[in-house]
Amino acid sequence: MIRSPFGEELNIFQCIRYALDKSGVLTVLPGAQSVEEVETLLSYYEQSEEVSDYSIMGTFASPQASEKCVYCNHCKPCPAGIDIGLVNKYSDLARSGDAMAVEHYRTLDKNAGDCIGCGHCDRRCPFSVSQSERMQEIRKYMDNHK
Repeated sequence: MIRSPFGEELNIFQCIRYALDKSGVLTVLPGAQSVEEVETLLSYYEQSEEVSDYSIMGTFASPQASEKCVYCNHCKPCPAGIDIGLVNKYSDLARSGDAMAVEHYRTLDKNAGDCIGCGHCDRRCPFSVSQSERMQEIRKYMDNHK
């Protein structure tokens, strides 16, 4: 039985990796009702990257979400230390007229101007956002709103 509203589900190993990839998450404690289930869960450490790769999740979303940052932070960690989701959020708020968002953006330790263009975030985005290009656009926009 599929319980996902998207009609598809991630496997247990994709779910564990998804949770472990979140910043601040050090461990995952899934429930188990039998020794067999515990053994299956422990086999996570024996699985290939392909088996636990949850990037398929991006295909579950509606076409309207494609190529739009939804601040999910799947792009993390950024090698340059940029909080890409927050930079995008402040940019979107600023473009909608929120002057405080520009001020908040300027208080960030790292912002779009610190992007090194490595593409790490582009490869991790489940919504096919070219974040490295977006960082250039955001930098230009924010630099022009002094």
